[in-house]
Amino acid sequence: MKFTKSVVAAAVTSLVLPLAACSGSGSGSGSVNLVFRQFDPKGEVAGLTTAIDAWNKSHPKIHVEMQTLSPNNVQQFAREANSGSGPDIDQIGYADVAFLAKPKILLSLDDLMKKDPVPGGTDNLLAKDMVTFDGKTWAMPWTADTMALVYNPKALSAAGVKSPPTTWEQLAADAKQISSSSSGKTSGFCFAASGSATSSQWNAINYYIWAHGGTLVQKNSSGAWQPGIAQPQLASAIQYFADLFSSGASPKANQAVQDYSDPSIVNGLATGSCAMSYEPPATFAPLLKQAKAAGTTLTTAPMPSGLTDGATHLGGRALGINRNSKHPDEAWQVIKYLMSATTFKTYSQYPASKSTLTQLTVPESQQGFVKQLPHARSFARYIGSDMTVASIEQLVNQRFSAVYSGQSSSSDAAAAIISGLTKGLKG
Repeated sequence: MKFTKSVVAAAVTSLVLPLAACSGSGSGSGSVNLVFRQFDPKGEVAGLTTAIDAWNKSHPKIHVEMQTLSPNNVQQFAREANSGSGPDIDQIGYADVAFLAKPKILLSLDDLMKKDPVPGGTDNLLAKDMVTFDGKTWAMPWTADTMALVYNPKALSAAGVKSPPTTWEQLAADAKQISSSSSGKTSGFCFAASGSATSSQWNAINYYIWAHGGTLVQKNSSGAWQPGIAQPQLASAIQYFADLFSSGASPKANQAVQDYSDPSIVNGLATGSCAMSYEPPATFAPLLKQAKAAGTTLTTAPMPSGLTDGATHLGGRALGINRNSKHPDEAWQVIKYLMSATTFKTYSQYPASKSTLTQLTVPESQQGFVKQLPHARSFARYIGSDMTVASIEQLVNQRFSAVYSGQSSSSDAAAAIISGLTKGLKG
């Protein structure tokens, strides 16, 4: 995260030419030019630019050019690498590492790691399961994020709620109490609940299921994929979210909302008309400024059961080296720098390294993320079957929302999900 004030606001190259060339020698004797490509929006990487500028100033013989290609386009990088070009260092979403590792578009990092180890080692890195395939490491976990509970302490206190909920059952009860005691002026819990394929209710649904010992899909003892939750347990999960609306704990208007960043949720938190929701770090930072301008205090806490290992998801970015890079040793040095506390003192993200995270001073309002991250686990648990995570997400979102709107019962929706998963997992 951006823990110290950035003193430099340099521009980032926002136009990336197709088939960008790999590294080469610079004009000076013995100098190396490396290309580092990242895909986050230009407005979110000023601190990263500061870190790259600092590297270039202190390492005159290894110059790094940062390019931005936003939104993410992993297919373009694959095409470039297959033609012998592309950036030396590529920022990769965790879910995309396997796509680039299996055809060996990326360079295996094991030899580099052995020759020049990462300070603190790799045992404290999050998301290692997303970058390791066939016994080899193809990228380094770099950043980490998750959804934390965002709440308004004054709204909770006004309703007699002394602390943020630590279980999903407590969240439902507290949210109902907040909505009721305010006569509907403040909604207890706001969340995106539309039936769209990418509705962010997907996060809350999985968090609830994981917290109660279930999982949507899993491998059985013979290695075959199957649904990981019984129909009655799934029906209970569906009914839990439906009851949030029927009890008044959550506003019914949320059933038309697709994303956690929707103005109805963000503005509601900022103005005090919504007491609790969940957001990732990148959304919370500007939300905090908006709330402060409106005279509202917001802070974070772990999600319900968020301190239980595997009860929340882990997202983020990895760093990989193009197999075509002419200077992998120098690229590795840059990756180690990008993973260091020096970078994250200006870069508005959380490090995937637990040891690096402990070196940073994190504001009290963001401690919910910090406390939860070491316990979060990636969606690797759903990857590898014949049914993509996106397909599972679409099926689940649609069926849950059908119950909210009264088009289906929770029992029928659970049966439909189990049936859809069973068919999809068979290919």
